[in-house]
Amino acid sequence: MAQITKTKGPSFSPDWRFQEPVAWRDTDLDEKTLREWFRYMLLGRQIDYRFQVLNRQGRAPFIISCAGHEAAQIGVSWPLKPKHDWLAPYYRDVVLCMRMGMTPLDLMLSVLAKAADPASGGKQTPGHFSDSRHNITSGGSPVATQMVRGAGVAYALKMDGTDKVLLTCYGEGAGAEGDAHEAFNFAAIYKLPEVFVCENNGFAISTPFNKEYAIEHVAQRAAGYGFPGITVDGRDPVTCYAVSNEAVARARSGEGPTLIECLVDRLGAHSSEDDQRRYRTQEEIELLAENDCLARFKKRLLDEGVLTARQATEYEDAVKEEVTAATKAGMDSADPAPEDALKNVYAIEVPTAIEPASGVETEDMNMVAALRSCLAEEMERDPRVMVMGEDVGKKGGVFLVTDGLRARFGEARVIDTPLAESSIAGVALGLAIAGKRPVAEMQFTDFAHMAFNSITNEIAKYRYRSDGDWSVPLVVRAPMGGHAHGALYHSQSIEARFATPGLKIVIPSTPYEAKGLLLAAIRDPDPVLFFEHKRLYRMFKEAVPKGEYLIPLQVARTARDGTDISVFCYGLMVHYAMEAAKNLEAEGVSVEIVDLRTVYPLDKEAILASARKTGKCLVLYEDNFSVSVGSEVAAIIADEAWRWLDAPVKRFGGLDVPSM
Repeated sequence: MAQITKTKGPSFSPDWRFQEPVAWRDTDLDEKTLREWFRYMLLGRQIDYRFQVLNRQGRAPFIISCAGHEAAQIGVSWPLKPKHDWLAPYYRDVVLCMRMGMTPLDLMLSVLAKAADPASGGKQTPGHFSDSRHNITSGGSPVATQMVRGAGVAYALKMDGTDKVLLTCYGEGAGAEGDAHEAFNFAAIYKLPEVFVCENNGFAISTPFNKEYAIEHVAQRAAGYGFPGITVDGRDPVTCYAVSNEAVARARSGEGPTLIECLVDRLGAHSSEDDQRRYRTQEEIELLAENDCLARFKKRLLDEGVLTARQATEYEDAVKEEVTAATKAGMDSADPAPEDALKNVYAIEVPTAIEPASGVETEDMNMVAALRSCLAEEMERDPRVMVMGEDVGKKGGVFLVTDGLRARFGEARVIDTPLAESSIAGVALGLAIAGKRPVAEMQFTDFAHMAFNSITNEIAKYRYRSDGDWSVPLVVRAPMGGHAHGALYHSQSIEARFATPGLKIVIPSTPYEAKGLLLAAIRDPDPVLFFEHKRLYRMFKEAVPKGEYLIPLQVARTARDGTDISVFCYGLMVHYAMEAAKNLEAEGVSVEIVDLRTVYPLDKEAILASARKTGKCLVLYEDNFSVSVGSEVAAIIADEAWRWLDAPVKRFGGLDVPSM
C-alpha cells in the first residue's frame, strides 16, 4: 500500500498570475536607469543588425537574432548583481549577457570566431555565451541542457550559504525537453535560489506554441512543481523588472524558484539559415514591426519626458559608433591557429601517483568496502567532495557502496536524487563548475543512456567548448557487466558507447585498484566515468591500505609478466585471464597480462610495449565483440606494432547481442 502523508488543508495550491502593467514610478526605478536600459536595448539591436551585415558579407557564416527580446532581457536581468549572481543563458540572450558584463567586442569576437573570443576561443557558433569572469555558464546547442546544469549551480550556491542567485533562461520550445521537467523538479525539491525565465516568442523555429503546449501559458506549468509562475508582457521592461525583482528576492531569501514567462516577439527569422516566410504570413511579419519593443520603449520614454528627441538621437549615434568600433576591432583580431583545434580537450595537470604511507595499516576489503573507504576518506579531507544519485542516502546505494555516508556527512553532501539520470549528470556538471567535486552514481550502467546527452554532449565537451575557461572535476560511478542474472537491462558493458574526447573511462579490477583509481578520478580536473563490475563487488577480499594512496589514470599495469603472448583486458576479465594463464603455464606457455585500467583514453605505450615484447596478442573483453574498446586495442597493435607480430591480433569478446 502506498504511503500517504497527511497535511493540514489542501496540499496543492497553484500559484500563477498574469502580471498587469506596472508603472515605473511605482517601483524603485529612476529616469537615469530607464535611459540606461534604452542604451542597452539599442546596443542589442545594433549588434544584431551588424551581425546580419557580417553574415551577408560572408564574414559570419551563421548568426542568431535577439531582436524583439531586448526589453524582457534588460528587465529580468536588472535585479541581478553582475559578478556576484550567476547566469545560465540561452542563445538569444545578447542584452542579458551584456548586463552581466560581456561587451560588444566580446560578442563580435564570438560571431567572427576569433581566437580571443571569451566564450569558446572561436570553437562554437554564436549564441553559445560563456565567461567565467562574469559567472556566465557555457551553453551548448542541445536546448534545455542549461536547465539541469543550472540546478547544480544553484544547489552549490545554496550549499555555500551565499545570497547568490542563478537566472536560467530558455525558449519555450526547450520546455518540451525532459531536461526542463527534471530541472524544475530538482529546483523545487531543494528550494534552490533560481529564477527560470522562459522567453516565449511563440515559435520553436517554425512549430507554433499550440503544437508545443496544451496549456495557455508556459508559466502555468510551475504549479505542478509547487512554485510560483508569472506571465508578463515581455515587450514591457518595467513590468518584467517588477516581476523579476520579486522572484530574485524570493530566491535570495531561501523560498525557492520562480518561473517567469516573458511574452516576446521574434522580429526576424529563427537564424540566418531560416526563412520565416515559409510559415508566417506577410501580415504577421508586418504586425511584428508595429509591436517592436524597442520602438515602444523609446516612445514611452519620450511621451513621459524621461528622454528628449535629441537625447535619443545622441544615444543612437553613440551606440552605432561603439558597435562600429567593436566590429572593426573584432575583424582585426587574430584568427585561431589551426593547432588550437587540438587544445583544451583535457587539462594538462593531472594527479600523480601517491604510494601508501610506509607501514600503514591495511584491512581486508572487498571492492564495495574499498570504494566506500575512498569516498569516506576523501569526503573527510575535502569538503567539496559530495555524493549524489538514486538511493545513495539512507539505503546506501543498491550495492551499499555509499552506506553510512549520509549519517556521517549529512544530507547536503549525500543527495538522494529523483529517478532522473539526465539531471543526475547535469546537476553534477553544475556542481562541478560551481566549485564542488561531485561523485554521481548511476544505479546501473544500463540506465546511463538516459544521461547520454548530458554526459557526452555537455560534460565531455565543457572544457573544450569554453576553450579551457571552465573545468569539470566530476566522477560518474556505475556498476557494469553481467554474470549476476541481470538479463538485458542489468548486464550491459557500455564503455565503448560513451568513449568521447574530454571524458576518461576507468574500470578497476581489484579492491586495491578500485580505491587508488577512484581517488585519482575524484581529484582529476576532468570528468571521469568510473565503471565497477558488479561481479567483482564481493568476489574476493584483499589487503587495502587505510588512508591516502593514488593510482594515476591512463597508466596500464602489467598484472602478470610473460614472454609468449600478451593478453589485454580490464575489469572482471583480468581474473579470467589470470586463471587461464595459470592453466597454460603448466603447458609451458608464458602469458603476460596487461590490465588496461583506463579504457579511454588508452595507455598506448604500455599496449605497444607488451605487444612488441611477446609478438602475439589477444584482446579479452566482455562488451559486444564489434565496435568495442577491444576493437580499438587491436587496431592500435595492428597499426603500430605489426612489425613485431608473429601472428594476427585476435579478439575474444562478448556476443553481438543486446544483453552484453
